[in-house]
Amino acid sequence: MIRGFSAPVTRQPVPFYVAASHRRWLDAARRFVGPFAHAAADEPTDQFRMAVRVEAIDPARVRSAVASTMTAVEDCFVLWEVDATNCSTITLAIAQIAVSHHDVMQFVAIDRQKRFWSTNEIAVIAELGVACILNRPEDLAVAARLVWRHGS
Repeated sequence: MIRGFSAPVTRQPVPFYVAASHRRWLDAARRFVGPFAHAAADEPTDQFRMAVRVEAIDPARVRSAVASTMTAVEDCFVLWEVDATNCSTITLAIAQIAVSHHDVMQFVAIDRQKRFWSTNEIAVIAELGVACILNRPEDLAVAARLVWRHGS
């Protein structure tokens, strides 16, 4: 090796866990954040941009996955799908991760297809410190910008 030059550092892919009951949020995450993502038009592609590994995960396993991930890599992202049937369980898990791993960026995908969410319910979720509340899979384009800025 030439003196003064170091070998390129290869970073492990950063996990982007998708805790959702259907594939639509997982497919959207792969499209906007994961391996099929394209660089935003106003941001040039960067050879040092982090690689993101999008993974489907059971909501009950997210906390343990985050705990084991944070020992190996420095970043981690979680997308939670919240509906009327799992709201209390998911909000508890979001709060627990926020307290124990404050550097994990969490997103909430609200399933509005089953029922309308009130402003108060959305405010309660926002108070948990989530980075973004998503209403449609296309909103992951905004979340992708947060992910790339967080990783740079």
